[in-house]
Amino acid sequence: MRPPWGKVALALGLALAAVLGIVALLNRGGPREFALDHYEKVSQDGSSYVLRSDKSVSPTAAEIRKAWKPAQELNDPAGVFLRYSNLVVAVTPDPERGGSTVYLDDERRGYNHWFPFVVGYWGTGGVGGFGGGGVRGGGPGAGK
Repeated sequence: MRPPWGKVALALGLALAAVLGIVALLNRGGPREFALDHYEKVSQDGSSYVLRSDKSVSPTAAEIRKAWKPAQELNDPAGVFLRYSNLVVAVTPDPERGGSTVYLDDERRGYNHWFPFVVGYWGTGGVGGFGGGGVRGGGPGAGK
């Protein structure tokens, strides 16, 4: 009786495909890596980047949003602000060159930079960290 080599080869092929799929998912990166791979780097300051897109604000933000779903999004006349667990992506118009500018900042720096636009939507920030405000309000029962 002959061994079922066809079935063995199929099983090995499926196992290899599964391993390659898992590796691809693990190496996918995040919204920061996506933006750095897709847009031209203009400048960098530590972990903060300024990038340039040839597309206007809405299509650029849509590309980033499609690749990585943000926790929160704010559409404002000044631009589109995407909040991730440890990253703020701001996409603003570039009136000088056309297209748009993409800013990548960690949550604290991004919140401080874009505070005038996001404060009413993403919380108060402040001492307790991004978006939550660490100080309880006053009044009766405060601090309980």
